[in-house]
Amino acid sequence: MRPQGDLEAFTLTALDLLGGAAEEQTVGLYTVLWPVSGAGHLETRQIAFEPDLLDEHPAAELVTFGSPVLEEIVLRATASGQVAEAFLNAAVNPSRAIADRLVRSYRFPECVWTPETFRPWWLPAGIFLFRVRYLSDAREEDLVQVALNLVDGRILRRLDAAIERHGIASDLAEDWPVMAEGPVRHAYTIAREELEQKLVSPLGQRRRELVARLTRESERAAAYYDELIREGEEQRTGLTAGAPERARIDSRLATLRLERAGRLGELRSKYRLEVEVSLRSLLRLYLPRLVVGGRLAGKRSESALSLIWDPVEQTGEPGRCARCLGLTYELGLHRSGAVVCARCFDAPAERHH
Repeated sequence: MRPQGDLEAFTLTALDLLGGAAEEQTVGLYTVLWPVSGAGHLETRQIAFEPDLLDEHPAAELVTFGSPVLEEIVLRATASGQVAEAFLNAAVNPSRAIADRLVRSYRFPECVWTPETFRPWWLPAGIFLFRVRYLSDAREEDLVQVALNLVDGRILRRLDAAIERHGIASDLAEDWPVMAEGPVRHAYTIAREELEQKLVSPLGQRRRELVARLTRESERAAAYYDELIREGEEQRTGLTAGAPERARIDSRLATLRLERAGRLGELRSKYRLEVEVSLRSLLRLYLPRLVVGGRLAGKRSESALSLIWDPVEQTGEPGRCARCLGLTYELGLHRSGAVVCARCFDAPAERHH
């Protein structure tokens, strides 16, 4: 994998699609004509893909995963129509029976959770479609899909099955509120990390195949040149240092050794695997959820706690700890009154100065 090279290729391609242009000043440094949103004209900016370049070019903007300039590019690509929207056709039926099933998804140590209100929401999910190119002696291309919850960043591994089961619609089926999304750069970073995990197996298989082919061809080429060199050395045996034939044979042997090294180098280059990754599209898919508001009561205190029912998977979604912000299915009341996960139950109360 070449993350920086992939990021550079993605950024330049996105600029081109958005109507901009880039001119390379030096390796990793570009002057770009950047389309001004809503203004109809271009502005000049500098972008860099290596932190060291900022020492000599302090006005340049560094493009890395999570950087503001990358987020701006992704947002503009979204606004330009590179992102489609759809809605999952799954019904939501608020009822007391759903609340009873929801409770069974969690553990509430020394507490009782009581449902009070029911309201359907749309949860935005992102389906990132990446194009992966494998470059070696042959060129192969795959499309790899990564789906994640855009609110909390969780990977949605069974979304394909839900789409196949329920279908999707392009129009808003129900006028429900939409849950707030996290930062675009955060979602994109998670999607890239998941993509790299998905590529571990195919990359390993391709590398093993290339190593096997490289070994076979290298051994064949080496044996061919070794035999020619052996024959030349046998011819040279017994010749005096000043014999004209010896000089000719020595020259031939030197040429063969150079050709041998060159051929083996060519084979190593031929069977070196490179991978190029680019984001082709993003489907923003809205999933139905039922938010059940309620109260979590313990022996000494109680607190408001809303839980989320997933009507597609027929289960509750993990709650978030108020202290560590981790996602969990085990929720209780801290001595401070905050709703926390099991690891934070015994944490000392925070002091406010």
